[in-house]
Amino acid sequence: MASWTVLTKTDAGDTPLRAAERVVFVRERFSWAALFLAPFVLLRYRLWLVFAAYVIVSVMLAVAELRFGLRESVETAVMVGFHVLIALELPSMRIRKLLWLGYEEAGCVVGRDQAEAELRFFSEWTPPAACAAGSSAVPPSTPRTGRAPSQPGPVIGSFSEPYAP
Repeated sequence: MASWTVLTKTDAGDTPLRAAERVVFVRERFSWAALFLAPFVLLRYRLWLVFAAYVIVSVMLAVAELRFGLRESVETAVMVGFHVLIALELPSMRIRKLLWLGYEEAGCVVGRDQAEAELRFFSEWTPPAACAAGSSAVPPSTPRTGRAPSQPGPVIGSFSEPYAP
């Protein structure tokens, strides 16, 4: 069984179908493709900053080898380590990029494959209220005042009385 992180993005005025089309499933696993073909995998998922870092590290190692006589075994070890790091962190890099693009984490799903994970997620998922109503209005939120309530409620924790200065 594989675990999948589910990310959703809704815009004002979206229909439930359009909101469902934007749901992204990111599988949490080691990426064998990234281990052997890291630059191509980074370009496939449009991870431009990580790809730029990959190119910079590669160029710096090549310059260090030519200019300072860095041994080829050191260069190979650094690049193998960089590939292993990318292969381990690819799912989290994809999730961070999607969060930066405005997606929100909707949960985690477990399934044998992506089809089963989608089936499990969409059987429980309900689109946001703005999508279900078909309106572009965002429901108003209650303001927070930042002050303590006038009547103290029941004490939760290991102290029998509320703190009184």
